[in-house]
Amino acid sequence: MGFGHIYVDAPQDAVLGILDRHLASKGFSPAPMTPAAHPSRTKEIDESRLRLFWVSPRLGRWTGLYEFRFYSNAARPRWGYTDEELAVAISRELGAEAYRLEVVDQAGFWLYAHYLAGEEKDGLAYHDTPADRSTDPEHKRYALNRIIEREGLKNIGVGYENIPGPSVRPIEAIPQRSDGIEGFEGFVHRAYTHAGE
Repeated sequence: MGFGHIYVDAPQDAVLGILDRHLASKGFSPAPMTPAAHPSRTKEIDESRLRLFWVSPRLGRWTGLYEFRFYSNAARPRWGYTDEELAVAISRELGAEAYRLEVVDQAGFWLYAHYLAGEEKDGLAYHDTPADRSTDPEHKRYALNRIIEREGLKNIGVGYENIPGPSVRPIEAIPQRSDGIEGFEGFVHRAYTHAGE
């Protein structure tokens, strides 16, 4: 399993406003999306032309951003599932606390970055092999789990592609299910196209 999320200590409408402004600064505009226009395969679209997001309602302190994970990106400007520049911009513009999380479980890898008003306050990347793994809950391997539990972050491991809605369609064999997604009814979909596309 691999996923990446951004969590922001701010209301959903404030996060959506900064998301719109940040992507506008990169030449993107909000665009209507229909199931017919939505990608149905991985690597079908490039993030330089189309960006896709689900934004959760505020659950406890945190509003979550879930971006499409499977861009084709022949010449990709960033690594991973989450956009670090976006996480910093939202945190800075809102003067808010934010977390950016990445997990590639099959590779034994995770990272997190914790921001306050756009400044990274702490972060950690971890990688292990099956031989290094421990069941000790105090082991460094479980530091991310402790943050998730302490902060009450919701919908960990839910990918953009798992979330159903009237604007999207399934991506290949990736299942879409609303049960088990906290706050599902309040999720907002956003699609952005780059100028000239």
